[in-house]
Parts: sequence; structure tokens; C-alpha cells
Amino acid sequence: MKTVNKSPYTIILEEFSNKMIYDGSQISSHYAAEKYGVIGESILVFRGGMKLSPKEMVDIKDIIRESHLSNILISSDDSLHFIIEEFDIQPPNMEIEYYRLRILTQITIDILKEKEIEVEKKGTDIFIDGKKLNVGIATVGKSSSKIHFGLNILSTGVPEHVQAVGLLDLGINVDEIQSLAIQIAENYAKEISRIKEDVAKTRTI
Repeated sequence: MKTVNKSPYTIILEEFSNKMIYDGSQISSHYAAEKYGVIGESILVFRGGMKLSPKEMVDIKDIIRESHLSNILISSDDSLHFIIEEFDIQPPNMEIEYYRLRILTQITIDILKEKEIEVEKKGTDIFIDGKKLNVGIATVGKSSSKIHFGLNILSTGVPEHVQAVGLLDLGINVDEIQSLAIQIAENYAKEISRIKEDVAKTRTI
């Protein structure tokens, strides 16, 4: 594990050889503080599968719409995960956090387009040729706001009712995935930092 300071965030890059399963626990408050000793705004990046049952999910719409289709609604054999925790808005505001999730989604899309990959965006979901590349959710706790954003590396291990695509299917090599992850995390930190600068420089009316 290594950390990179990209104001106002600490980016925590878990060793990709140390694969972790995203099971919903990582979106709990103060996860980065308790596991890595990082206090404040953080972006945790790690690689591993996903496995969430409806009781571990926070997306009520997906639970209502899809719970009859499978006991496991979100799963993947191998994905790239971003867990973002933010304390700067008090009290935490879920609407603002969804705006930020959309910023993160668009940053990812822009990077994919630079690689000449044709992308379709639906809300916070990314599709290539009708196949889903990612999952994303925002939520809030008592003191912080959180995002989980996961990009499929492989298209296997997903629920039967989901048509998925992975980064490897798009011609992105395994050796490129870490640099891609860092680019996404750093671009997100830069974008939020610029918004804060805009707020600080603007006089009220």
C-alpha cells in the first residue's frame, strides 16, 4: 500500500496483488481511518471482485427492481474500485455527493474517449456497445459522504441478468490498469480542488 497526497485528498493505492472483495463494508464511515490510519478526505483504490446481496446494498431502486432476479445483485470476478470519503460538506449532503459521482463518471468517460473507446452514459452508468462497464453509488453517514465506483476489469462473474464488459475487453492491458486508476483518482481530486478554488474566489451578491 502507498499513499499520494493530492490536495484535498489522500489517495490510498492498495497493492493490486492484494486483491480485496468489495462487499459493502468499505463504504462505511471512517473506513480509511480505521484500516489505513488516513484521516480526512480520501480516495481508496483497490482491485478485486464484488459480491453484494440486497441486504448489503444501499440502492433501494435496484433492490426493488432486481431482487427477484438473483440472490446476489452486484458481483464481479475482478474489478477496479474507488472508495471516496469526504468530510467537507457538513452536514453531509447526498445530493451533492451524487453530483460528485457524476463528475467521477465523466472523468472516466473522458479518459476512455482519449483511448478512442466509444462510450454511452446513462446517469452514473457507463455502457460500451450496450454492455455495462461499471457500478456506482453515493451515500452519506453522520459525518461524511461516500462514493463507491467500480469498473469491471473482467466481464465474468456478473449476475446472469447483466450484460457486462471489462477493461481488458476494451484493449486496456493489465499493466495499464494501475496508471488508469491513478489518473482517474488524481483528475477527480483536481476537479474538486478547482471547484473549491472557484468558491473561494467568488464574491457573494
